Amino acid sequence: MNLYAARLIPHLNPAPMPDALANRLLAQIAQELSSPDLVFPTSFDLTLRVQNLLKRPETGIDQIAALVATEPLLSSKIMAYANSTAVRGSGPEITELRTAVMRIGLDAVRSVSYTVAVEQLVRSKHMAPYMDVSRLMWEHSLMVAVLGRRLAREYRLNPEKAFFLGVIHDLGGFYLLYRCSADAELARDREQLLDLVFDWHDGIGHALLSALGVQEELVTAVQDHESDASGLTGVRNWTELLLVADQLVQTAIDWATPEQRARRGGKLTETLLDTAARDELMAQAREDRASLTAMG
Repeated sequence: MNLYAARLIPHLNPAPMPDALANRLLAQIAQELSSPDLVFPTSFDLTLRVQNLLKRPETGIDQIAALVATEPLLSSKIMAYANSTAVRGSGPEITELRTAVMRIGLDAVRSVSYTVAVEQLVRSKHMAPYMDVSRLMWEHSLMVAVLGRRLAREYRLNPEKAFFLGVIHDLGGFYLLYRCSADAELARDREQLLDLVFDWHDGIGHALLSALGVQEELVTAVQDHESDASGLTGVRNWTELLLVADQLVQTAIDWATPEQRARRGGKLTETLLDTAARDELMAQAREDRASLTAMG
């Protein structure tokens, strides 16, 4: 096992598989995460919608940024590119996707979008048996993003940064679906594969987002988003915001099974939000999500 794989182990929950298979998978993941050309399928149809929107001459920055923001890998790569040394120079670090799109320009967005779309389509054949899970994962992520943006306004955090965090928080799950479904041994056992995706998705997400250059405070929130939330009484940072948004959305849209969820931390109590407040937030989030998915 190489050093990068060894560094991943502390961030992973126990996986339901033989040690030899786990070690082999970790080595493959570590090799891929060290590559500058890391690409894998998330939401194929949305990536193509972004590309189609970019072809329209009348499209504005706000439209492009709003649609790009709903695609986990694409938004991560654009944000990382905008904050790279070559593009950023001596300028400030960017945390809002609209500003990132403005900094790199539409030609760069078009190039990144096209590259991601083509490579996702090329690699999509392995994901076919798990498209139901992938679709639920994306719908869950988008709901966490719009709900997180609502919560951020209430708790005086950056709303667009909250949206970006929600979109990318299960990126490790998308990556593991791709990687594990391409493995012949793992692909023979759907239940074992999906258990591994759930058990490792937060730890792998931590490593993946670090490799993509995402801010450390957001990476930490992703690592901790399956933690015990039963003692929360407020939202003071990104980890707590993501915990709240993720657990609220689980009641409406969830890609994990109840048995998998039961293996993780405690649930939110009404100390933070009562039933009426939760229902209102979810209703507002559904409206926000409907307006987003109608774009493009």
